[in-house]
Amino acid sequence: MLTVGVDAPSPLAPCFDLVVTADELPRVRAAFERSPRASVAAALLVRTPPPDIWTGLVAESATYSALQAGPEFIAWRRGRPVHPPSPHDDAPRVRLSDRDGVLEIVLTRPFKHNALDRRMRDELFEALTAARARDRGAVVLRADGPSFCSGGDLDEFGSFPDPATAHVIRLSRSPAWRCAQLSERLVVGIHGACLGAGTELPAFAARVVAADDARIGLPELGLGLVPGAGGTVSIPRRSSSSRLLDDGTIDAPTAHEWGIVDEVVPRSSLEDRLFEIAATMESK
Repeated sequence: MLTVGVDAPSPLAPCFDLVVTADELPRVRAAFERSPRASVAAALLVRTPPPDIWTGLVAESATYSALQAGPEFIAWRRGRPVHPPSPHDDAPRVRLSDRDGVLEIVLTRPFKHNALDRRMRDELFEALTAARARDRGAVVLRADGPSFCSGGDLDEFGSFPDPATAHVIRLSRSPAWRCAQLSERLVVGIHGACLGAGTELPAFAARVVAADDARIGLPELGLGLVPGAGGTVSIPRRSSSSRLLDDGTIDAPTAHEWGIVDEVVPRSSLEDRLFEIAATMESK
């Protein structure tokens, strides 16, 4: 059962799974009607905040894996053909470099809008692990191409042999966990399509700067899933947990108003602004 409090006063908020405004209620109701199992699962994940980030990520991964075997996701998967890999899609997914003492991590799958496939996940995990091995110093995460990250590569969704294997692999190669471990010195710049993982991973960072062309969203409910790249942990730390039940997209100013990003800059200024912030971190 899912309970929603509409404009509930603060003393009553703990009585509800979600507290939303009257304006937010239609969005929450529509998402629930599209994917009731996934919506309830998402709400239950954030009913009680986890005691720590890792515990929250474990709970999220277990729920995500279970929903991959559910009827809502299976129906979505059957209705969407899987495209064969492109022969041109064999370049490295991540570039790692040192720019005057600032470690820069760049997503480099631009023609796919930096969709997060298994290879990118692994390369990003390794890059973030290398960043964590440095005891200090700011880390900038950004992307080449028209988008920061359009979310998970849909052609790979549901491709693991079973939910248990997916759960174990997801936790053993978790960019979300590495982002959380680096959060105090991580600066992320987002632009273009920032969906699913493209919203969830940046939300762990100390600073998130959005270009004015950014489109932000969590589409997983429409697939019969919950956010699976750390979003059930990272988003509620920045904004209302009701955002997890909204599978629409918002623009950068709205994301700023909601607390999902910290500032909005012109697209042409994004990279410079990231390194300005990183330099400030270095001086502290």
